[in-house]
Amino acid sequence: MKYKCVVVDLDQTLLHKDKSLSDLTAAAFAQLETEIVVATGRAIVRTQRYAELIHARSMICTNGSIVYHQGQVIYRQELDSQKLTDLIEVLRKIEPVHITLFYPTEVYTTNEYFVKKGESLRLDLDHFNPHEIQRIFVVTSNHAAIQSINFSAYGMKAVPLSEDGDIFVITAQHVNKGNALKALCDHLSLNLKEVVAFGDDYNDLEMIQEAGCGVAMANAVPEILAAADQQTLSNDEDGVAVWLQKHRSDFA
Repeated sequence: MKYKCVVVDLDQTLLHKDKSLSDLTAAAFAQLETEIVVATGRAIVRTQRYAELIHARSMICTNGSIVYHQGQVIYRQELDSQKLTDLIEVLRKIEPVHITLFYPTEVYTTNEYFVKKGESLRLDLDHFNPHEIQRIFVVTSNHAAIQSINFSAYGMKAVPLSEDGDIFVITAQHVNKGNALKALCDHLSLNLKEVVAFGDDYNDLEMIQEAGCGVAMANAVPEILAAADQQTLSNDEDGVAVWLQKHRSDFA
């Protein structure tokens, strides 16, 4: 079967460690005539520039909580506002802790470092909008406190970031890039078998499993390497571009 869709994660997959996109990678995507999708943990404001560079018409953002096609929202999964408010009361008691709330186009944090850098707005935990929040970042060295919380009771889950074990990503329980990919394929009338997906981290697992061909980066975590159908070079070696060029004849 010929592939009609390429789905690619950004950090540690498409991008180099310095967050740059190589000329080789840009050229490889320019040659594609298939549907191109960016699937990332980032919000849209930090995704759109890269999507434009590789001519992606679709974006799966914040680990699959929202999907855009040609600028329109076609799928979203938000955190329950009341349960989120209750959970925040538990999280803020952890010591030490920084909390970051991700809305569709804005980010609020208690971490003054990112506020001063202009990357986020200041979060007041006594007065915040509990609606339309798509995910939460909790930064703490107190892992025992996080592990003691029954996130499923709030309809949520917490997953640590592989590159920093003190960062926990909280999303709705059924949010993942795989479910978002299925929703996008339904919208585009694509068969999942016609999709090739590239990833490296835990949040790419369901996407790698759902795609007709899941490709792991050489720098991927063991779970992704085990789940993938194929493997390519690392992100700093332009593994995505190298694979696309090698398999050019496999695309419709």
